[in-house]
Amino acid sequence: MLRKELTCHVEDGPVPVLVLVGPLTVRTASQAETAVRKLLLDRGSLLVDVRDLEPVVPSLLAFFSSTLSGVGGWPVARLVLVAPPGPLSSALRRNGVLREVGLAEDRDRALGLLGHRPERVRRRTGLPETVVAVRYARVLVRDACQEWELAGGIPARAELLADELVANAVVHGGGRRTLVLTLDDAGLRVGVRDEGIGVPDPDTATGQGLHVVAELSDGWGTSRHAVGKTVWALLRRG
Repeated sequence: MLRKELTCHVEDGPVPVLVLVGPLTVRTASQAETAVRKLLLDRGSLLVDVRDLEPVVPSLLAFFSSTLSGVGGWPVARLVLVAPPGPLSSALRRNGVLREVGLAEDRDRALGLLGHRPERVRRRTGLPETVVAVRYARVLVRDACQEWELAGGIPARAELLADELVANAVVHGGGRRTLVLTLDDAGLRVGVRDEGIGVPDPDTATGQGLHVVAELSDGWGTSRHAVGKTVWALLRRG
């Protein structure tokens, strides 16, 4: 029988354990997200026992990875879920959560996973609405490259890419702007999301900075969203 309410119980310790019991629905997802975010911000490392979580809306499981990236991502924030193999773990994998969040069958194994970098590391940070955003983004990129142990020419190129992408979003984008940094097997992806409807065109006067982006990167593009878009550039490792 499906429970009507979601309960969030914290078991304190060197690494806190958040136990989620009940349905994950549109109504209860914000409750779970708030609890996970607060503990990650307060403690840095967190285990979440989801053995009795009932994903009524499986797509909402993505809040685990989005919340992790929103508070800094690995290694600033470390999150591992605890659940045995079964429908829930399959749903987590289908929704891409396990690329960024660890999963273990029991708490002892989960503790061991906290020290392992996930397959994909992501960091999302809101940007100021003025040209100060460019300087701010450079600092964010520099810190991420250092924490993710990126060497060679990648950090310097990534900062220059952030310059161009953020400046373009400040001048030509709309609404809120967010810097999104992603590291996986493909390399480092520097992206800037805004809520504007226009798509940048390098063949226009307003898109000249994109020629610099193309020159510096190993590929770039635009991803559309329900609201706005992300302009991104990829730097391959090796």
